[in-house]
Amino acid sequence: MTRFKMCMAVLAVMAGFDLHSMTPARADAWGCSYEKCLAVCAKVGGQRCSAYCTKKLQEKQASKACPAS
Repeated sequence: MTRFKMCMAVLAVMAGFDLHSMTPARADAWGCSYEKCLAVCAKVGGQRCSAYCTKKLQEKQASKACPAS
């Protein structure tokens, strides 16, 4: 019974990491396009995509990864 509980706990943690990796991290594939960020974020079921994309685009512009528009 203890092995079963341990196995279930490990699977739950793995599923949590998988779901976490689907959200904002994937939105980094959008490059410097705000519209693409919104599309990718919405596609993976993200919430508050507008605020997320605004913040990430500003961070990319501050780090000079994207030109300021």
